[in-house]
Amino acid sequence: MVRVAGIDCGTNSIKMEIADVSFSPSGPKIEMLVPRKVWTIRMGEGVDKTHLLSFFALKRLRVALESFKEEILSSEAEQIRFVATSAVRDAKNSDEFERIVEEILGVRPQILTGKEEGRLGFEAACLSMSGKRKLLVDLGGGSTEFSMGEGEVPSFVRSLDIGCVRIAEKFEFGSEPISIEKRKRAEAFVENKMEEVPISSARRLIGISGSVAIVSFMAIGGKEFIPSTKLEIERGKGIETCEKLMKMSEEEMEGYPLIPPLRRKVIRAGALIWKQILISSPLPSYLFSDAALLDGVILDEARKLEC
Repeated sequence: MVRVAGIDCGTNSIKMEIADVSFSPSGPKIEMLVPRKVWTIRMGEGVDKTHLLSFFALKRLRVALESFKEEILSSEAEQIRFVATSAVRDAKNSDEFERIVEEILGVRPQILTGKEEGRLGFEAACLSMSGKRKLLVDLGGGSTEFSMGEGEVPSFVRSLDIGCVRIAEKFEFGSEPISIEKRKRAEAFVENKMEEVPISSARRLIGISGSVAIVSFMAIGGKEFIPSTKLEIERGKGIETCEKLMKMSEEEMEGYPLIPPLRRKVIRAGALIWKQILISSPLPSYLFSDAALLDGVILDEARKLEC
């Protein structure tokens, strides 16, 4: 058994968890010591236009890392694995990000490629799921990863620049419901990007990420997010919920505990992307899984330590 502390810094949020991982002939087992902690720090705020991580985003990063530091160091983890994704990939000043992480945690962050991100997310969400041709969609802040395969390793991976933060900023979604004109332009942009993904060939559609979680729990009338949950959602109900979110103002979202304050700025873009994916799928339902890229990162690091 090995103990790993993992951190995943995405475009919208940063996540940390610590787990003991053991391996047996029946497969790996992950036991959480510190359940996933999530801070919304908007690391990618403005990156699509400036290609720079802002002073304020880096300041929010510092605060989050300081909050994680003591718990990680006291956990006696054998390894700390820190990964970063789309926003840091795109930023010209990623060296500043790396310097802050090394200064506070003493580890060098790994900036994942889109293909690596898709593979690790697939391996986490599809663990012990064999058979049907599965399409795993990780709808992030800066990018969305589409990974497909029949086993536990994907045979197809595409990373597209259609994350919820990127779309919200590119099409200047404000605090009010998305206008018809902006919505049409954004939908056409997303649809065009997804042309290279054979969504209709999948026999199982699985969605992970904060945006898909909010849509899924709202679809069943949930009032709060329940960790370690899997939900089977009817395609029509998912589309209907996406429509509802796109027509909401940030003020109206205040009555929904499922939507944290900093998520309100980007959830309508997340709903727009997820709706376009559901429209492209002929399947009657999809599966929401609370598994995440971070789970795949911890599992991957544990395998390296075991070797």
